[in-house]
Amino acid sequence: MKNLISPLFLYGLCLCFLNFTFSDDYSEFGITEKNVQERLWSSLQNTTVSSPYFSSSVKTACRAIAPENQATAVKKAGSLVKLYFGSEDFQKRYSDWLAKNYQQTDTKLSEKRQAEIRAYRIKDAQGLTVQNIEPMVDIQIQSGETYAGMESMLSSLPADQRAEFKKTIEDGKRNAAFFKKVKPLLKSDFEAFKKQYAEHLAQEEIAQKERELAKNNKNNAAEYEKWKDPKKVLSARLSEFLEKSKGVDFAAQTKVVADRKKFVNAAYEGKNDVWKLCYRMGAAPTHAARAFAQQWLTELK
Repeated sequence: MKNLISPLFLYGLCLCFLNFTFSDDYSEFGITEKNVQERLWSSLQNTTVSSPYFSSSVKTACRAIAPENQATAVKKAGSLVKLYFGSEDFQKRYSDWLAKNYQQTDTKLSEKRQAEIRAYRIKDAQGLTVQNIEPMVDIQIQSGETYAGMESMLSSLPADQRAEFKKTIEDGKRNAAFFKKVKPLLKSDFEAFKKQYAEHLAQEEIAQKERELAKNNKNNAAEYEKWKDPKKVLSARLSEFLEKSKGVDFAAQTKVVADRKKFVNAAYEGKNDVWKLCYRMGAAPTHAARAFAQQWLTELK
């Protein structure tokens, strides 16, 4: 996720607080509208709604907003965010992001890559001796009996685990059978043993890598389904914001403890960071933000 649409609304809120203080093109603050869009896009990468970081200059600008203008500032912030969300630029960037992050790739290794793996295994096998490989061969053969004994456990496993466990047993038995077949070559034709051993390891590695590619495709397909509709993602984030910002006690008292402000009501210390941010913003902007979020959520349904 590695994740889109985060505290976009809250971040946009503070950006528009700045817009009340500075010019519409943000030049007095040293940024452009494009910079604002880039910051908004960056804020989309979080997977949950949280309180964004605010620089001291942003905080100063926000504090300069007169109380009677705060609700209007929130609405303007929402309009900025909403405008960018509906723009062609955002839609294209979102589509490009999906295509880049949740690709479906070929699950078959290329002939070139397979040849590289085989060449490496053949080269690696050249350093083997009968003395150092024979104990390992015996262990692999003996493991076949262990895997065979595990078959009785299949019926006791949950259905969703049974197939994978069965495959593990079958792979173990097949591996043991291979070493049992080639063991005589240790004495009769060690060069032939090394060749077959190298090919066996190469096939195992190729199969493992192709399973990983298939698994990645499956995971990417599932993630793509979760993220393919930005409206659904935004709806989830708006709902999360409304849930986290509800029931703020704006009359809550604080006290200084070890040079830090703490709530007198200790239970409030456990509130989420969005709740605490709304407490610091005050009732007017919070109610306006919640109303805007609720209205937008209704429109998205």
